[in-house]
Amino acid sequence: MCNLILNPTALAQWHTLFTEAQAYCSSRIEEEIESYVIFMLMRHVNDAQLANHVLAVDYLAAAQDSHHSKFNRLRDVGDNCLLVAGLFPQRADKKLVRISYFVNLGQGAYHMLADSGEQALAALFQHLAEQFVQLMDILQAMRCVIHDIPTLTPLQAAELWSDTRSQQALSQLKQYTHNIPTGFSEEHKPTAH
Repeated sequence: MCNLILNPTALAQWHTLFTEAQAYCSSRIEEEIESYVIFMLMRHVNDAQLANHVLAVDYLAAAQDSHHSKFNRLRDVGDNCLLVAGLFPQRADKKLVRISYFVNLGQGAYHMLADSGEQALAALFQHLAEQFVQLMDILQAMRCVIHDIPTLTPLQAAELWSDTRSQQALSQLKQYTHNIPTGFSEEHKPTAH
C-alpha cells in the first residue's frame, strides 16, 4: 500500500513527508537541521550517480583537497552517506558493508566540516554529525510512511541497533519479533566497528 502525499510544490511535499516521518518515529529535529535535510533531499532527488559513488574514496580525496573544494566534497560525502543510510539502506548489502559504515563515514565528514574553521557553519555540521542516526531514522521512517512496510531486513535492523542504537532499527526489530530480541536490551552500549 502506498500513501500519497500531495502538495503544490516539491518543497512543500518534502516538508510534509519529513514532518510526518518525524511524527512516525516520535522524533523532533530543530528547524535549521530540518531545512538543511529538506534542501539536501531536493538537491539530490535526481542524482542517478548516487549508487556509483565509492564514498570512502570520495572522503579521502576531499580530506586532501583545497579549502573550497574540500568543503563541497566533504558536504557531499556526508549528505550521500545520510541518503544511503536513510533512504537506500539496501545498498549497504550490495556493497557488502553494514549500514553503520555509511553512518560512521557520514558523521566523520560532517565532523571534519565542523572542525574546518568555517565558524558560520561549524555548529550546523556539528549538529548534523551528532544527530546523524536520528536523521537516518527519520529518512527511513519516510519510506515507512509512504509504503507502510519495514525499511530494514531483520539482520540489518539487528546490526544497525547494535552498532548505532538506531530507534527506527529497534522499532523494526520489535515488529519482526513482537518484542525486544534476547541480547538487545535498550541499555546496551553500541559496539565499535
